[in-house]
Amino acid sequence: MNGRIKIATAMLIWGSVGIFARFSNLSGLGVAFYRVSLGALLLLLILARNRESLLSISPLLKDRWKPLLALGISLGLNWAFLFTAFNYTTIANAVLVYYLAPIIATVISWRFLEERLSLKSWLLIGTAFAGLILIMSGQNVDLGDRDFIGILLALVAAFFYALIPNFGRFLRGIDGKTLTFLQLAIASLVLAPFMIASGAGEPVWWAIFVLVAVHTVLALFLYMDGLKEVEVNEAALLSYLDPMSAIVYAFLIFGEVPGMRTAIGGALILLASLLDVKARGS
Repeated sequence: MNGRIKIATAMLIWGSVGIFARFSNLSGLGVAFYRVSLGALLLLLILARNRESLLSISPLLKDRWKPLLALGISLGLNWAFLFTAFNYTTIANAVLVYYLAPIIATVISWRFLEERLSLKSWLLIGTAFAGLILIMSGQNVDLGDRDFIGILLALVAAFFYALIPNFGRFLRGIDGKTLTFLQLAIASLVLAPFMIASGAGEPVWWAIFVLVAVHTVLALFLYMDGLKEVEVNEAALLSYLDPMSAIVYAFLIFGEVPGMRTAIGGALILLASLLDVKARGS
């Protein structure tokens, strides 16, 4: 299996994450917690085979605890809000709004990391947020409306997801498996008190197993392994298989058909994000 096929397979797997999140019978918080905690446990078992990897964890926590903590918090809250959004609105609404994350990441890097943005970048940012406005214009602006709440939750998830690559800049050079384990472990600790306080529902264990073993461990392994053979920019372009497949899966399994405003607004978001990725790659 070559690198492109590995990355494409990972994206097609990740596209179905909302489907299995609904099958799990858990709250969004519950799905996120089980995914990060059991994923961390599986990765710990993998790391335990290499004593050097285990010994590197303590010095990393001591020297880089601030960006690691920020990264773990961002990952945990990102998934908690996204999986909650899947329970409130259509998968198309949630996924398309969530794909504002690369654009939000660009704005964050400009505001806080002093990256310079070209006129083209600002036009793409404007296009993406025009798409968001178009999607939201088809909803009742009412906190009692489930679709409106779901879109807001997906937007918050996109914000936390956008923080991840910006914090990741401070953690370059760390082994991928070790960094992923630390992210998941810290996210588990962050979400645990909320799980204890609120509960999560009665889990459907086969769906949880698929989310952890397939969507977290297998897909991440395929993606990271594929990156060894494929340029990061090309991998970013392949990532757009994720939202497109998610919409197809939701139609086939739940019969969810995106409305016209969602389709056009989502197309604007994906187009802006895609052109931003291509511009950065060049």
